[in-house]
Amino acid sequence: MSIRRIFFSLLWFTALSADAGYAQDIYTIHYPPDRIIKEYGPVGISFSVKEGTADKVVVRVNNEIIIEFRIIAKVNCYSVHLEPGKNTIEFAAFKNNALINIVTRDVFLRTDLIGAYRKWPPDYRRDSFHSEKKELCAECHQLEPTEADRRPVNITTLATGGPNDEKSRNTSTCYSCHKGIMSFQFVHGPAAVWSCLSCHEEYSKPRYTVAKPDTEVCFKCHLDQKQLWLNKKYKHGPVTLGKCTICHSPHAARNAFNLHKRTWDLCVNCHIEMGSGRHVLGDSFSKEGHPTKERDDPLRKGRELTCASCHDSHASDYPHLWAFDVENRFEFCQKCHQKKMN
Repeated sequence: MSIRRIFFSLLWFTALSADAGYAQDIYTIHYPPDRIIKEYGPVGISFSVKEGTADKVVVRVNNEIIIEFRIIAKVNCYSVHLEPGKNTIEFAAFKNNALINIVTRDVFLRTDLIGAYRKWPPDYRRDSFHSEKKELCAECHQLEPTEADRRPVNITTLATGGPNDEKSRNTSTCYSCHKGIMSFQFVHGPAAVWSCLSCHEEYSKPRYTVAKPDTEVCFKCHLDQKQLWLNKKYKHGPVTLGKCTICHSPHAARNAFNLHKRTWDLCVNCHIEMGSGRHVLGDSFSKEGHPTKERDDPLRKGRELTCASCHDSHASDYPHLWAFDVENRFEFCQKCHQKKMN
């Protein structure tokens, strides 16, 4: 670590140790409250700085600088992405480039995907932003849905819009605050056209929550998948539980099919024993087992070998969720290794 970085860290620590009352004289953190639970990132932040006390605020999340605010607005707002587990958001105030104080907020991002983060610390609580009136926010933002937000959406035409579609943005009351959730390559259909009320319930308690299980909402549009999967003999755990969002992001993701992670990385979150990258045959004549990644998929040209090369990730009529119409292991292996077995 460089001397400059050590010095800055010490300065940061000194500010953290400063008198809390002085920090309150500088800041008003409108959102988020301290020690709350969120299910999906990003989370919105909003704060004000008392006039004349600071001219810049640096926001860091988990020690990484996210943005610098030059204090020119009455209220400063931004969205920050979170990592699973505990996240510390720091608001560092500067005056003439001198660090004068810091306020922190801890937010726990809960996820079913990783066992360690399914439960949250006992001193954290759930928070629903829209369940309380936010008069200060209402000065700049439309907080109540309009008729445009309630418009019916034809699921067959969802692909014609997009998160950068001007008409979708301009008619959505959600866009100005929640645009950060679309900052990924692959966007879910309703989210792409800002049809938030297709999934979120306007009059639920807490407000704008989504019905559970996930399939109650997802199968309203994914009718073909519902008919196909529910009639299969074997079903993947998340399908049985109706928890689509264990694997898929309901808004947007870096990976195809809105997966939270790449296929292999996603599967080994739960199937930890397969994390060696080798699978099958290890208990018989091959000590090394069968590769599960870093190979070309022999049946899908141009694609990488993954767990989904052999297993259906939703449902199957065959044991072990096999993705092929086969009666036994020998027939299964022949799908790729036919020449070697003849």
